Amino acid sequence: MKTLFTMDLKNYKKDWPRSRRDSARAIIRVGDNKLALVYATKKGYYKFPGGGIKPDEDIVTALIREVQEEVGLVVIPHSVKDFGVCHRFQKSSKLANTIFEQDNFYYECEVEKSGDAPKIIKQNLDDYEDKAGFELRIVSIKEALETNLKYRDTDDFNIVMISRDTRVFAMLLGVPVEPSRCMAEYLLNEGVAKNPGPWREHSYAVARAAEKIALAVNKNCGTIRLDPEHAYIYGLLHDIGRQEGYTYIAHVYDGYHFLMSLGYEKAARLCLTHSFNLHTTDDYIGKIDISYEKMQELKDLLAATEYDDYDRLIQLLDSTCGADGTQNLEKRMSDVKARYGYYPQGKWDKNFELKQYFEKLAGQNLYDIIKE
Repeated sequence: MKTLFTMDLKNYKKDWPRSRRDSARAIIRVGDNKLALVYATKKGYYKFPGGGIKPDEDIVTALIREVQEEVGLVVIPHSVKDFGVCHRFQKSSKLANTIFEQDNFYYECEVEKSGDAPKIIKQNLDDYEDKAGFELRIVSIKEALETNLKYRDTDDFNIVMISRDTRVFAMLLGVPVEPSRCMAEYLLNEGVAKNPGPWREHSYAVARAAEKIALAVNKNCGTIRLDPEHAYIYGLLHDIGRQEGYTYIAHVYDGYHFLMSLGYEKAARLCLTHSFNLHTTDDYIGKIDISYEKMQELKDLLAATEYDDYDRLIQLLDSTCGADGTQNLEKRMSDVKARYGYYPQGKWDKNFELKQYFEKLAGQNLYDIIKE
């Protein structure tokens, strides 16, 4: 079966022991753009029918059993066709200091009908499924995708599971996908757990400020020019490469590739662009702690990127919002200059140009917006 994608959250140590439980998931199409899905009525998310494969259980047998148990549909065995597999690696939520591995096998299949509608028999929910209120819903793929992106949770298992299925919804629609707000917060908090430091407070400060500015811009312009949710997410994840340790330009490279591996292309781009407001790596403040080959890759990626207002906004706020609560562009840049002994004048001037740009869009002073 072909690999759809790999979700490696990298929130574990490589020498930890491993546990494994694979799963089978059903893609049941109803009409052109609708799917038969599990809807968790008490939680508010959609997922593909399916679940864990028991020891020594055939994968298709597990698929048929899980679909019947979760939504009461009867899969026609000879209709089952490979769609693809998602490989998943993360810290176990059940076993301490253990890596959880899982192959999630997705199959397209048909179900028995009663007339023109799917034939529905009795569900057989376990405690977890019953508490979540699993029921069958036939909805458009677009609705399922949008619902999941708005979903909020604090349960690590649910956050990752829903993010995985949400990415498959996006693949079926042929559209890009970004992390939900709770997935972005989960990724940041897991990253900080690996490498604790003030970058957590800085990331949240940038995220909150980006959301406020997006709202102010939209209000002043009378249209949705910036999505406040996306602005928050991009601000939150722009420094995610710092999860790999105390690094300099390496955090740009690591953050970009980490989010790209999860399929979050736009968020990954903000990891790349946030440090280079003049569209060049030549004025980077700090050490070049990656190989020549990786540095050339960064240069090529940056040269191929056309900046938009999200890039500009996070560049500005990265230079404005400190982990200590600082929300003053000149003070923060002066602090950086004091630490490193220099601050390129072009970079300094560009930040003030960006400040004026967003103040004009929002019709307000930058500091007044982000301190509200």
